[in-house]
Amino acid sequence: MTRETTTSTRTPKKATRGTVSYEDQTISTRAIALLAGAQHASIDVHGAGQDGARLSLTWGTLLLGFTATDQVDALAEAFADSQSAAKRIPERLDPTILSAEIGDEAYLPAISVGFREVPRCGVSVQTLAPGRVDSWAHRRHCLHIRVGVLLFRVFDQQAHASTLGMLTRAATIAAATLPQYS
Repeated sequence: MTRETTTSTRTPKKATRGTVSYEDQTISTRAIALLAGAQHASIDVHGAGQDGARLSLTWGTLLLGFTATDQVDALAEAFADSQSAAKRIPERLDPTILSAEIGDEAYLPAISVGFREVPRCGVSVQTLAPGRVDSWAHRRHCLHIRVGVLLFRVFDQQAHASTLGMLTRAATIAAATLPQYS
């Protein structure tokens, strides 16, 4: 499941007689992927071993595009480095709890992220209290894994382990089909 945060910018149009007019554009500044339960993705390679080769990871409404092995490795390593932190989140979260809190996935946008360089990564454990800030019983720990413009909120260990396995497979395929450096 994904959500997207956007900001509006004003881009100058073509100047006419010394004046500049603006048109509004919306750009994505961060995409948030909410992960609970077993994760599944499709891994596809286009143009293996050639200039312009690309690995695509289609994951629900999220499409990730990689052009070099080190980009895929950075994402896989971010999840691997977070294994000790993942022990602080529940082993399994009932997916109906998560879907009740965020709404229907059908209304969430499809997001495409293309990596042109190795993304910066970071890991933290957050405490969320959706809808009931005053009650400690409803607070949940989740793992935040930042990879470039993506923020993965991992709600249970099952999601973390299955995502790590999927990304490890993607890194193995990337090593055999993509150039090493971006």
